[in-house]
Amino acid sequence: PSEAKRYRKLEVSHRKTKEERVAALMEGGVEPEKRRDKDMPHVIINHKVDRKASKYMIAKQPFQFSSAEQYERSIRHPLGPEWNTALVHNKAIAPTVVAKAGKMIDPMSMPRPKGTGAKALAAAA
Repeated sequence: PSEAKRYRKLEVSHRKTKEERVAALMEGGVEPEKRRDKDMPHVIINHKVDRKASKYMIAKQPFQFSSAEQYERSIRHPLGPEWNTALVHNKAIAPTVVAKAGKMIDPMSMPRPKGTGAKALAAAA
């Protein structure tokens, strides 16, 4: 009797089919025809957007970089002294603006938009 139960358990498969797994992944996802894994039988690519990670993504690269690849390459480069020489490490972590302690720093000035000066206000009145 125990062997018969064992064989009956083997007949019932609890494995999900690919369609069931894809349906579970597609809560806010992509149609099956547009999925990148549609022609790969043993692969499931998760198309969900990770909202927690999206707050660390940038919309465009900073101004000193000409392309996104250049920016990503600079981020991938480690800054630690274990991977760089002492000279390169010190140069990489050096502050860009150096001010002596206690020195007054003038506030940054912001350019005024056109039409907000005294002449524009007088002409409007």
